[in-house]
Amino acid sequence: MGVRTLELNGSFWAVAATFTAWFFFFFCYHGMGITLGYHRLLTHKSLKVPNWLMYLIVSGGYFCLMGGPVNWVAVHRLHHQKSDLPGDPHSPRDGFWHSLVLWMFTMDEKQSADELRKQVPDLLKNPVLCWFGIDHCAEQAQLCLAICVLFRCLLYIIFGPVCFLANLLATFVVFWSPQLVNAVCHLQTAGYRLFDTRDDSRNVWYVALLSHGEGWHNNHHAMPKSARHGMAWWEYDAT
Repeated sequence: MGVRTLELNGSFWAVAATFTAWFFFFFCYHGMGITLGYHRLLTHKSLKVPNWLMYLIVSGGYFCLMGGPVNWVAVHRLHHQKSDLPGDPHSPRDGFWHSLVLWMFTMDEKQSADELRKQVPDLLKNPVLCWFGIDHCAEQAQLCLAICVLFRCLLYIIFGPVCFLANLLATFVVFWSPQLVNAVCHLQTAGYRLFDTRDDSRNVWYVALLSHGEGWHNNHHAMPKSARHGMAWWEYDAT
């Protein structure tokens, strides 16, 4: 009985360790895909990497249900131009739930296909990125969802259920982290500010931890092209 118990305990901890390792891997892969790929690399041109590495990094964001990179960049550039002003796609001034999630369903009203393309002339030169969508139509979102489902089916088939479940949890956490940046990091009652920017951007430590440094949002709005968002010594920026 004792040997049996030890075997069961050993098996449990082995599975737990495997799950934790896979979770951490996907937390970084998907998280960096958004923060490093979609945001700092494609949107703000804060760094330069070879195309093959750019595609690898950005894939982590796409497989985390972020939609086409061209669309994402167009929305975020619009956000910076009209941050917390009329026309901002996801300001909490229009309501917390709007800034957290509801804005996703009304982007075609705030940014037409022509206006979207005007935001991203640099990315329109890349046919690979454009293949995943260059407007806010439902088809590009459905394509992203289908590819993401296929990706997870392959994970299950190749690496098994532990990897699959770890990826689902990591995806859930990472998907909501940029939404928290949109919502919490523009609340005037949250966090603190190091810079006097014209918008409501705030630095919020727990959002920064979840989002690999994106939560140092006031710093980012003060210096959008900076590859580093954490400016003070205590502002840990994993990206």
